[in-house]
Amino acid sequence: MHLGPFEKQPEILREMPFPEGFRLAGWVYILSNEYMPGIYKVGMTTTSPEARAKELSSSTGVPFPFKVEAAYHCDDPAYSESEIHEALSEFRINNSREFFKLDLQEIKDACSQLSEAEVGLGAEYLAVIHDVISFESLNKLDIDELFEDIGLSTFGDKMAIAERLIRIGAQRIRQYVYNENLTVTFHDGKAYAIENPEWVAAQELEEKKIQQIKLEESLGIYGPVIPPKETPIPF
Repeated sequence: MHLGPFEKQPEILREMPFPEGFRLAGWVYILSNEYMPGIYKVGMTTTSPEARAKELSSSTGVPFPFKVEAAYHCDDPAYSESEIHEALSEFRINNSREFFKLDLQEIKDACSQLSEAEVGLGAEYLAVIHDVISFESLNKLDIDELFEDIGLSTFGDKMAIAERLIRIGAQRIRQYVYNENLTVTFHDGKAYAIENPEWVAAQELEEKKIQQIKLEESLGIYGPVIPPKETPIPF
């Protein structure tokens, strides 16, 4: 089993939303309740944060429905949840409950650091720290079928050959990524290049500085600079 060929897209993207329905193994979520101000529930789910909030809200002991404040994609949601709970342990109300009392932004910061990506953010935010992004998935790789499909004749251990080819490809990708400040992204049989937003912001700031310097030089200290003439001004 393999993914098949892909089509390279010529344009460079500055924004790219996550595909609808994309998921990793699960999510870590932050829930709030109007009748528990300043207190947030931090948990994990493999269904969906919205479904989990609805499930918890259906309990007879809950005075008002829970609201999803934020959710985060996780490769291992149980592990991410455990790490986040540990990071926020001093703010935990009860060790047998998943409720924390502290500023929402601080909880979001901990979740962002200990999960893969915040739900709702675009892929361009992943481009800050990742060289390659894939919204495609593959359960199992058939090396024989793959080599046959791409027309590559091999002799020897195919797994060893596959690793060497991955390393060669990684070197080329890394050079491309570093030189151009781009992240390679795969989705639906297409390959995209996304610009690193931090690099874009830095470039735009530098361009503004250059334009400001040019403007100041054109205006001079006391007003516009008079274009030079062949005969100097007589004074």
